[in-house]
Amino acid sequence: MKRSSALLTLAAMAMPIAVRAQSMTKLVLALPPGTSGTPALYALKAGLFTKYGLDVELQKMNSGAAILAAIAGGSVQIGNGSAFSVVTAFAHGVPVQIMSGGVIYNSSEAVPYGMLLVGKNSPIKTAADLNGKTIGLAVARGDLNATTTQAWVEQNGGDWSTIKVLEIPQPTMVAAIDQGRIDAMTMQSPSSTIALASGKLRLLGRPYDAVAKRFTIATWFSATSWVASNADIIGRFNQAMAEASRYANAHPQEMIPILAAFSDVEPSVLEHAARTPFVDRPDVADIQPIIDLEYKYKVIDKTFSAKDIIAPIALNH
Repeated sequence: MKRSSALLTLAAMAMPIAVRAQSMTKLVLALPPGTSGTPALYALKAGLFTKYGLDVELQKMNSGAAILAAIAGGSVQIGNGSAFSVVTAFAHGVPVQIMSGGVIYNSSEAVPYGMLLVGKNSPIKTAADLNGKTIGLAVARGDLNATTTQAWVEQNGGDWSTIKVLEIPQPTMVAAIDQGRIDAMTMQSPSSTIALASGKLRLLGRPYDAVAKRFTIATWFSATSWVASNADIIGRFNQAMAEASRYANAHPQEMIPILAAFSDVEPSVLEHAARTPFVDRPDVADIQPIIDLEYKYKVIDKTFSAKDIIAPIALNH
């Protein structure tokens, strides 16, 4: 009995102070299979959530719509997904708020996160060369890739009204280029890296540059009612994510096997994928360009300040 008591005492002493000071709180997170949730994967592996008294379960979901539905239904407390989709949902009356940081697009990165691709031997060299051609998109209208592609074409001398859009799954786009069904396509990392690795494509443009030189690609969000009543949990989550984001930014190679295991993407692909910095808090200046883009291209009916969609606890963090 004495030996058992001593072991229990040692175990308690080994636990982080934050955990010993409070009971563990169950938290369910939903992430898409891409790179945006990398800090959460690291935080779970490294015990950072436990350090802050959080018993976290990660659920992989393949679409933003599924994550939003899970949050609305209460089975998931915090979701990660496209900032574009979160802004669209909020503008259409869905009670969600951004409550933590996320992934930033930075145009200075050597490998762009979003790519407009054409065939390797295509005669298309400029946006104007796309006039009268067909572009393949996973969603024909109303998502980040579709809207930025239109914006890039228009900003660089093309006439979007002459361009046809074929809605086509990303895994079939390279074959569609080969078959002549489409002349160009927009993808984001790591799918774009896989497509380029085929040797059949080349980069025509960086459509995300049409939004801003820097903006939020993906973010963490939750139901407005849950945010309002769980400030303490959100604070602890943000502390864990801040540590994880800083570590992930400083040690990108260590993140590759963690992300590969979660996303089922080969490590060799992730080695050459876009590097996107993670931030530990949302910034109005990084969210506003998405809102402005959606309003300009009539994805949403009215504009609003980014402060309206960001939870006060995150702004004051």
